[in-house]
Amino acid sequence: MYQKLTRREANRLEQRTLRLSVFTIIGLAIAGIGYGLYIGSEAVMLDGFYALTSVLGSGLYLLAARLVERPADRYFQYGYAHIEPLVNSFNSLILLVVCLYALGNGLKGLRSGGNPVEAREVVVYSLITAVVCLLVWWYERRVATRCDSQLVRNDAREWMIGTLFSVITLIGFAMVWVLPEPMRSWWARYADSAVLSLMALLLLPVPAKIFYDNMREVLRMANPDDEVSRRVNAVMRDIAAEHDIADYSTHIAKTGRIHVIEINILVGEDFALQTIPQTDALRARIWDAIGLPLEQAWLGILFTADPRWG
Repeated sequence: MYQKLTRREANRLEQRTLRLSVFTIIGLAIAGIGYGLYIGSEAVMLDGFYALTSVLGSGLYLLAARLVERPADRYFQYGYAHIEPLVNSFNSLILLVVCLYALGNGLKGLRSGGNPVEAREVVVYSLITAVVCLLVWWYERRVATRCDSQLVRNDAREWMIGTLFSVITLIGFAMVWVLPEPMRSWWARYADSAVLSLMALLLLPVPAKIFYDNMREVLRMANPDDEVSRRVNAVMRDIAAEHDIADYSTHIAKTGRIHVIEINILVGEDFALQTIPQTDALRARIWDAIGLPLEQAWLGILFTADPRWG
């Protein structure tokens, strides 16, 4: 069981982890692109280009981790929480483009007769990168759990994708050593293009889902399945049953680490809570039901007897 971190400690751990990720990715990007060019393997070069896009991605994650901790100011009066889904959307879009480009190259290689590559060199490279990616993924998963960071969680997901890339490449080229002739010669020619196409196809759904989920937050689309939405609606049903409330409406949107919650309560003629302390007590009850720390929610509650404002 981890010791609970303060908000400042969690943010520092988050930034240290993302810096480690950036430096590791730079090394893998240089190794992948350089070694892929040297041995003529498009699958290895894809691994390097994936790492290169991750350099940009992790750098943006690190920038976002710093920005989201800034308080609201005159320009961003709701704070900087929206930066996080913007960065996630941008990174996933770049990865989608890389995957589609790789898929096109792989299919082109299959149609044009393949691309013979020395299997041993690719297997050794893939084994090393798989171990590195797996270690970073394991570490980031632990950090993400400890500081509850969606940025680190998304970065860890990219490291797991990198691990799968390397494992698929390793298995694909190692098959050259176990297949009988004439399949061995045929696979040796087509392995690079086939592995490239397979990796691109397997990877495509991951950035697509990240892009979809985060664009919903950028556009502030409601999510009825969100736990906070369920809590708000549950407590409002209870309150409406206890007091003379003619109607109420809720507007809930999640943006990065912040839930923006607006509740409009149209009271009836016999609404009993007439003083500020009484309505504040009702607000406190709603806040307790939401169950979020103060820095993770923006709550506004309006009481009115005029249907125009409800």
